[in-house]
Amino acid sequence: MLSRQLKDFAYRHRLPAKRTIALLARSLPAPARRRLLALAERIAFSATPQYQGETLPPIFDYWSRRFLAPDAQRLGIGSPEGFFLDHVRRRAAGERRPVRVLSVGTGACGMEIELAARLQADGIAARIICLDFNRALLRRAEAMAQERGVAAAMAFEVRDCNLPFDLPGQDAIIVNQFFHHVTELETFCRSLRRSLAAQGVLLSSDIVGRNGHQLWPDVERVVQEAWATLPPGRRHDRHFNTASERYRPINHAAYSNEGVRAQDIVGCLLAEFDFELFFSFGGAIMPFVERRIGFNFDPQQAGDRDWIDRLQALDSAALATGRYPAANMIAVLRHKGTVTMPVFEPVSPQRHVELTRQQQVKAAAAAR
Repeated sequence: MLSRQLKDFAYRHRLPAKRTIALLARSLPAPARRRLLALAERIAFSATPQYQGETLPPIFDYWSRRFLAPDAQRLGIGSPEGFFLDHVRRRAAGERRPVRVLSVGTGACGMEIELAARLQADGIAARIICLDFNRALLRRAEAMAQERGVAAAMAFEVRDCNLPFDLPGQDAIIVNQFFHHVTELETFCRSLRRSLAAQGVLLSSDIVGRNGHQLWPDVERVVQEAWATLPPGRRHDRHFNTASERYRPINHAAYSNEGVRAQDIVGCLLAEFDFELFFSFGGAIMPFVERRIGFNFDPQQAGDRDWIDRLQALDSAALATGRYPAANMIAVLRHKGTVTMPVFEPVSPQRHVELTRQQQVKAAAAAR
């Protein structure tokens, strides 16, 4: 395990470290590059294992409550955590045995431990298996489960999910903000299918935009136009710690597995499952409500709120009309042939894949 001093050093020097890793990765053969990026990600999550939602700027909360929450609630989604809990409760209804839940890419398992506690409080017997490649985080999670009194309902397993696995009969499988860290998506999706019970559900909240969380060409056009209307005080970029005349996209997959194959997720899932729910959201608005730029906006200021409202309106219209694909999804999937009444908002997963391919063509042409 990293010492506290080494963790602090790594966090303070994360920007030069990212640049160094990106430079090294470009010069290495593919297998060595994958190992380097996986190691970088393991170290990063060991140094900062806290739930990333806790570090979002206040403007994200304003945006999500005003715009995202109403759409989600209309689809029966209160929050990702509540969404997972509701579906597990439904799967447990009428069962005489413990409901079997598999959660993959769990990290420190905070959400899974809370899920176990809520189910226990409801009198629902459950067996929750947590898979992650980070042994140190799983040891920490096991201790926390003991403290919360839910250890008997949980199991913690170290596993590289890029490799095949088969844990059959799972009533619910949760993949929460993890698909976008997986390199071998095809293998992973097949493993999930083999592990899901015949009437089971696969539940996910994830990032499905361009690889490395870059911007698609048509998304970047809107972002740059919006950026040009910002006063200098709103153009500070926390990543570079400086203001910039233009928004500077970053390929986060250059120094870790962050978003390594995000744009392939929906297509890979369609190959193995049918979508019962596909709720996609957030395109050009995302850079302005997340960590790099979002702290520049104060939701207590009417001018900042109005600026975000205007960009959200443009972004929402672009997503609804298929100008470009969304960067995020919340989804329910089942085995092929078992979905009777699918719900897609604002577009189908198939259309999302088509829009992604169109943007790939534009990006390739721009790179030439």
